[in-house]
Amino acid sequence: MTTEFELIARIAALFGAPEGVAVGIGDDGAVLDPGRFDLVTMDTMVEGVHFDRDWSSPQDVGWKLLASNLSDIAAMGGGPGAFFLSMALPAALDPGWPEGVLEGIKEAARALVPESFEVSAGGGDLSSTHGPIVLTMTLMGEASPAGPVLRRGAVPGDRIVLLGQTGLAAAGLAILRGDVDVEPGQFACALRAHRRPGAQVRAGALLGLYGVPSAMIDVSDGLVQDLGHILKASEVGARLEAYSLPHHPELVMLREEYGVDILRLMLTGGDDYELLMTIPPARMPKIWDMARRHSWDVHDIGEVRSPDEGLVVLGPEGEPVVFEHGGYRHFEAK
Repeated sequence: MTTEFELIARIAALFGAPEGVAVGIGDDGAVLDPGRFDLVTMDTMVEGVHFDRDWSSPQDVGWKLLASNLSDIAAMGGGPGAFFLSMALPAALDPGWPEGVLEGIKEAARALVPESFEVSAGGGDLSSTHGPIVLTMTLMGEASPAGPVLRRGAVPGDRIVLLGQTGLAAAGLAILRGDVDVEPGQFACALRAHRRPGAQVRAGALLGLYGVPSAMIDVSDGLVQDLGHILKASEVGARLEAYSLPHHPELVMLREEYGVDILRLMLTGGDDYELLMTIPPARMPKIWDMARRHSWDVHDIGEVRSPDEGLVVLGPEGEPVVFEHGGYRHFEAK
């Protein structure tokens, strides 16, 4: 294993000092430029819970760690900035593994972050562990001049809009775990969606800038569960029209050739990192215009209703669909 100080030096060399950080790697703490960042998010990835080294490379893990954080900032209508990285690594770990994680973070920053934003390392922490690998990233961000978009703000009559597609990452995980007996080479998009998800960085920032959503969240724990967070925060109900959800060709293949229940994957699968929002009817022309201009994959999938109606999910034929729960839950006994 590379020494702690060698790894710190490598991080400093790989990532330049980010804008908004006056003092970064090399001191007891970072010093931020006053008033620069007003958004903060944090995500942790634990080996055996969020990734498996048998089917994900260290570059995949690093990519996904940054993508999950970027998606949170996007969901608040802001733009990303400096990140702080913590790694707890076994002493016997191949030194190439943490190096690969750093490479994956760098690759994701290049691929997912528009040039108008600068995402780089402002500091962090390193430790050894006798347990599984634990990676934690804290990402700073800036809200739009209109202010952050929160989960609360939806009102009855708002439309429920999905930017992107759901279910593909969950399908990829099922294939990798062997839950579905298929030829993995047929499902390259699903495997990539699990290993190297996207993040709607530019879209989130633009939606926040133009004040389009009344509420927004990223889909990380499952569409139904994450919609439920908006409903709870906004104290409203909803009708989710599952028949309006997009069907990726690989999901269609899983259903038609292998009998997989793709509706469950699309409604309760996690790790999609797409944006789910509510939009007042008067602002719907704006989202359609933005979708045309920026080639966004936008879908109108339901309506916010009164709180006494709760959440009603309508299936392919318009029938009510019931699930035991709507997505991934930490701390739940298996």
